Amino acid sequence: MTDPGAYPNPGQHPSPHGQPPRNKRRVWPWLVIGVPVLLFGACGVAVVASVAGGNDTTVTTGPGDGDAADGGAADRGPDFPGKLDDDTAAPAGATITRDELAYTVSPLEAVDTVLGSYLCSTVTIDNVGTSQNDFNGYTDWSLQDTGGAIRDATFGPDRPMLNSGQIAPGGRATGSVCFDDRTGAAPGTYVVLFEDTFSLSTDRLAWITTL
Repeated sequence: MTDPGAYPNPGQHPSPHGQPPRNKRRVWPWLVIGVPVLLFGACGVAVVASVAGGNDTTVTTGPGDGDAADGGAADRGPDFPGKLDDDTAAPAGATITRDELAYTVSPLEAVDTVLGSYLCSTVTIDNVGTSQNDFNGYTDWSLQDTGGAIRDATFGPDRPMLNSGQIAPGGRATGSVCFDDRTGAAPGTYVVLFEDTFSLSTDRLAWITTL
């Protein structure tokens, strides 16, 4: 006769072979936790790859001069006040090529208008790659003045501005990038800075003008 007190829980019975019953392990909670973790890890790998790759930078100072600096090497061009470790610098007028876009920035020019004074550079961007590429004449550009203050590009009256858009492979965009001349073009070192707003890279390109 079976002792009714031996199995206090309803429905609990010994196994046919005398072994205690096994509890079924639930699999779905691990799937719910594991799948997002795997997806997040894959995204992390993709982000790291996008930051690490495609950042080769070269500088050409003029026709026939060849590559004056290699962004992958220790030499990242001339120094300037406030230069960061990952900045690639060149004299104004040089061409810096990165991510299949070649940027040529002319020396700064003082421009006086009825609305104020500006410092402007003419920027030419050549798409030397095989894919369509974006450009922006405002959010990507800034100017470091002689006092070390950095300010964003602004609209310059009476100048054909660079504006923004896309460049087809083999195409070119050109126009002015202007900045408020609050210091009255004081003598010293000015640096036109480029930093891609929508890139994960924080590396800046810099063109140095001495007025």
